[in-house]
Amino acid sequence: MTSTTDDVSSLSRTAIPQRRVVRERSVRRGRLGVAVALMAVCALGAVALFGYVSRTQPYLAVARDVPVGAQLTAADLVTVHLNPDPGIASVSSNRIQAVVGKYTSVALLPGTLLNAGALVDKPFPGPGDQVVGLSLKAGQMPSTPLRPGATVLLVSTEEATQDKPTAAAPTIRATVVHVIAGARDGTATVSVAVRESDGPVVARLAAQGRLVLTLTAGN
Repeated sequence: MTSTTDDVSSLSRTAIPQRRVVRERSVRRGRLGVAVALMAVCALGAVALFGYVSRTQPYLAVARDVPVGAQLTAADLVTVHLNPDPGIASVSSNRIQAVVGKYTSVALLPGTLLNAGALVDKPFPGPGDQVVGLSLKAGQMPSTPLRPGATVLLVSTEEATQDKPTAAAPTIRATVVHVIAGARDGTATVSVAVRESDGPVVARLAAQGRLVLTLTAGN
């Protein structure tokens, strides 16, 4: 009897581990902190997105294939919103009335930004015109950038011969159609429109490298 009582007393003195209880108030505070942090992140993201969108500007892009020499219509264009970049030639959408009706000096591809340099006021090649490609080096053309539609003079550097000792070097008026910068600095391939009667002469002189291109006043 005494042994049983001693065992019970011994058990009562043994520490029974208690389960740790997390207070409900602490859990709620933790969840509330996480929610506040998420709201702050979302707010910052919204501000950044709004700032990005507010900086975009409407520009004109090509909606479908437009061949070279075609007259541009409003159906050929679409408005896109982009961040302005001074390094990219682009046309603002508010200038659509100014570009519709002009003619393309190069083929326009869908999805590309419209470049004002690819448009001219008059159709070309016009009736009775021919387009001739000129491979020009530095010294055969001005350092001023050539733009499609610009009026130029093609001056021959052909040397006098016994047959034509006093013949003056021919000067031919032409219109720039397209310009492609060469692999070397100062070189370019320039396509020009000339009268049909001048086409063979220009082609022959160009093949011999005996042409100099000069800009006329107003370009």
